[in-house]
This record gives sequence, C-alpha cells and structure tokens, in this order.
Amino acid sequence: MAGDKPTVERRALVDLAVVLVCYSGVAALIAVLMYLVSGSGSAWLTFDADRFHAMAEVIIGGFRPYIDFVDPKPPLLFFMVSAMDLLAPAGSVDILVMSGVNVLCAILIYWIGRSDYGNISGFSAGLLFLVAAVFVQGYFLFSEQFAVLFLIVAFMLAREDHFGASGLCLGLAMGFKQYAFLAIPALLFLARVKGSGRTGRYLEFLAAAIAVFACVFGALYLWYGPEATRNAINWTFGIAPSYVTGHVIEVPAYQPDNVLGFTANLLASLVMVLPTLLFAGTSVWRRGLRTDDEVAFGLAIIFFLLTLLIRQYLHYWILMLPFLALLACREFAVGSARESDESPRGSALRRLAGFAREVGSPAGKPGPEERPGGAPGKIVFAGPVTGAPPAPGGPRGRAGLIPYKGAGGTPGTLPEKGEETPSGQEEGEREEEEAPEGDEAGG
Repeated sequence: MAGDKPTVERRALVDLAVVLVCYSGVAALIAVLMYLVSGSGSAWLTFDADRFHAMAEVIIGGFRPYIDFVDPKPPLLFFMVSAMDLLAPAGSVDILVMSGVNVLCAILIYWIGRSDYGNISGFSAGLLFLVAAVFVQGYFLFSEQFAVLFLIVAFMLAREDHFGASGLCLGLAMGFKQYAFLAIPALLFLARVKGSGRTGRYLEFLAAAIAVFACVFGALYLWYGPEATRNAINWTFGIAPSYVTGHVIEVPAYQPDNVLGFTANLLASLVMVLPTLLFAGTSVWRRGLRTDDEVAFGLAIIFFLLTLLIRQYLHYWILMLPFLALLACREFAVGSARESDESPRGSALRRLAGFAREVGSPAGKPGPEERPGGAPGKIVFAGPVTGAPPAPGGPRGRAGLIPYKGAGGTPGTLPEKGEETPSGQEEGEREEEEAPEGDEAGG
C-alpha cells in the first residue's frame, strides 16, 4: 500500500499538467478572439480600466493617489496596475494578465472539484468557469478577478483548517475589492464546522484578515503621508452611502432611477449567466447542500448576490461564479463522491411534492400513510379498482383490492384467510370469520 501513494500522486500531477494545458489553450483562444474583435491598446479598454490606468499613471509619475486622482477602489489594485504599466504600455497586456488570472482560478476550482467529486467534475467546473467568464467581462481588466483568485485560495485553506492563512488571503482579496468581505460569513461557517475545537480560530482568522488589510493602508501612509491615507480610506469605505444611492459625482456610474429600470438591468444581467445559474440551482433543488463545504459555497453565492442590489454590472457575477460552477458540475460526480441522487433529507422537489399532496387531499380524508391499520408489517388496501390493472408483478387482493407497499417501501404480503385486515372498519361491523380449515382437518 505504501508503494501506491507515489503512484497516486504522480497520476494527480499528470492530470494537473493535462488540465493546465487544456485550460491554457481555451484561455488563449478566447484571448485571441477578443483581440481580433476589439483590437489591442486603449481603444478596447473599459471605463473602469481607463480609470485604473489613469491612477497608475499618477503613481508612476510621482503624484499622490487619492489626491491628484480619485477612484473608489482599495490601494492594492492600483499598485498592481502600476506594476503592469511599468512592464508594458498601458492596456497592452491587460487581456493577457486577466487570462492568466482566470486560468489560475480555473485550476484551483478544478482541484477543489476533483477532491470532492472526482476528476470529471473538477475538470468540468474549471472549464465552465473559463467559458462563463467571457459573458461576465472576465477577460477585461476589473478588480474582481484578482479578488476571486485570493478568495478561492482562502476557501481552500479554510477547508484544511488553516484559518490564519485563510484570513491573510481574504485580506489580500479585500485589498483588490471591498466586496470581498462578503465572504466572511461563509468562511466563519467553515471555521465553526472545521475548526478542530480550537477556540481561537475565529480570532485567528479575523485578526489575519484585518492585519493584512491594515498593512496595505499602512504602506500607503509611510509612502504618501496621512492625507493620502485618509482620502484612501474615505474612497474605499466612506464613499459607500453615496455610491449605493448613485450620488457619486466624481465617478460617473449608472444607477437606475426606477424599479422598472432596475428590473430590466437585473434581468439582462441574469441572462448572461443563466445556463450556469440554472444548472447550479437545479442541482441544489435536486440534491440539496449535503456537505459543510457545499453549505459554505451556498452562503458565498447568497452574500455575493447582494452586490447586484447596488449595481447590476456583469463583472460582479464573477465573484460567485466559482461556487456556481462547482455546484453545477457536482452532477458529474462518480463513485462514493456521488453518494445518492438526492439530499439525505429528501430533495426539494420531493418535499414540495409531499406538501402538494397533503394540501390537495380532501379534507378529513387521511392519505394512505395515515390510514388506520397502517402499522409496520401490515397491508393497507386501496378502494375497489375500476378497470385499472394491478401493478406489474404485484398481488391483487380479494374483491379487486390492490395493496399498497408495506412499511419501509417493501411490498407486503396478502393476509391469509382469517387474518385481520386493517381496513379501518369498526370491530362490530366486521363479519365473523369461519373456523380455520386446520381445525376441520384435525377433527
């Protein structure tokens, strides 16, 4: 058995290499197509990317960020873009960098899916993320993709009970996008169920996240001084009320001014991710959330969906896309990872069907499971059959009565002559049984 472990690890590395080649090929094809359609350089940059590069130009030129130019994003994003612009002309490598980030995210998603559901599920989840990212602006320069990379790592570390490192990654994610803090409930849930009884795991996680985030602003303070730091904190957090209400004058951003506009915007956003959302939702409806990790994925999806109440931007969807892909592709699970076709408590569809049967049954008339005489091991008979054939291979009772299944769903046996039939009749209304044939034979 000891010799099998290196073989398994070697096989896993070979699989990982093959997956990396496949994902890189898919991302390269998408990147080439986008270059051909939109062209290279600043002509195809989004409004956000233009502002990011403008802030990078301020930083590279020796001016002060958040004073000489403002944008409501955390500092780590702007220093990353500044590093990109130092290596190549502004905007020329954006799509290449974002494609690389997406491939890394897909590899991590593959590894999670592979460990939980098998190689096919993991590969499908990573591939689904890569392709679906096209429809949510995942190959343009936005802050969300960088945040997603560190969020996935944070979840992987939390699953392995490394909550200090998980908090560190969450702090880095928040350094790129404030909304990354919405992952805290899901990660705290993992700390609760996977914390190995350590009482300090919550403090360890939160302290690490806050420390990393504080270090980002601390570095800004040391380099640019207190005024730039105060402005950075204001533009990262203090701007939130005005941004939510759409009253940010310095940074134009579309905000629907009526319910109809909001609904149309939201529906248009939903259409772009409808297949992934539909597959994931159907899987949850059919199987439920069966493991602690799946519950954490569900919590992450729910909290990241709240961002769409603020803006219905397509790139907001990428925050929840990894978890949607994993839930959608768990349907390809094999072996013990598949467990059963339904949640242990019954699928949502079965629970809803049971509720509908209960509501639709005539008042005062008990269902088959509630009829008197339905004790374990007994047979409950339906009413007389009028032309309906008996169940295939199933016995037919006397007077055309078809028995229901016995307790536990196992077919019951017909009662022998003289045995009490639990039909719910009163004792006095039952006819007296004839003497057993065995008595006559014995006489």
